[in-house]
Amino acid sequence: MSKKFMVLALAVVSAAFFALPAMASAQEIHLEPAQSFTTSGPGGELQASGEPTITCTSTSGSGSYDAGSTTTGSSTLDFTGCHTAVFGFTASCKSEGAATSGTIATGGTFHLITISSGVPGVLLTTNPVKIVCAGISTITTSGNVIGTITSPACGSSSKEVKLSFGVKEGVQNHLSYTGKIYDLTAQTGSSTPVTAALVGNATNTTTNASKLNCT
Repeated sequence: MSKKFMVLALAVVSAAFFALPAMASAQEIHLEPAQSFTTSGPGGELQASGEPTITCTSTSGSGSYDAGSTTTGSSTLDFTGCHTAVFGFTASCKSEGAATSGTIATGGTFHLITISSGVPGVLLTTNPVKIVCAGISTITTSGNVIGTITSPACGSSSKEVKLSFGVKEGVQNHLSYTGKIYDLTAQTGSSTPVTAALVGNATNTTTNASKLNCT
């Protein structure tokens, strides 16, 4: 069994959105008006070929848009109930500095994007996070995750933005944006980073309804 432990970075989550340098405006989408939001969800898991899966049972957090922007911003997330299987036993995982066992605290910035024609999404870029599972090994996760905005549809308004992060054969469903590949990685010690894929759903909720403008 590999000593590497895949960890949920969701960033992962799940539902924080993450920022990039300036890009072609045709690829950007906007939430108007931009508002601060809270994030909630059932957690998720990180998968990688030949590696144990890290599972978290709940996600909570908050975020806001940059001043004057309806596309980019930053957020923080707490994933709780995080664990993996070690030699047949369930082992708790936590980020370094987290006060509570089973909690992975992360954050980053977000960028609302067009994944393909008519398909809105979000590119998440996580701050590096160090995770310890059962006190055995320290894993550093970093990189990017592209997720789909499943609701509202382009041109519609809602108080909730629903996100979905899917995986096919151990690889994220969406990896490319503006011709560049964005990947999530996990690294144990000084070993070579391996590609990881995030599975999860989350909802960002605002006080008032905002319109998703994809043009």
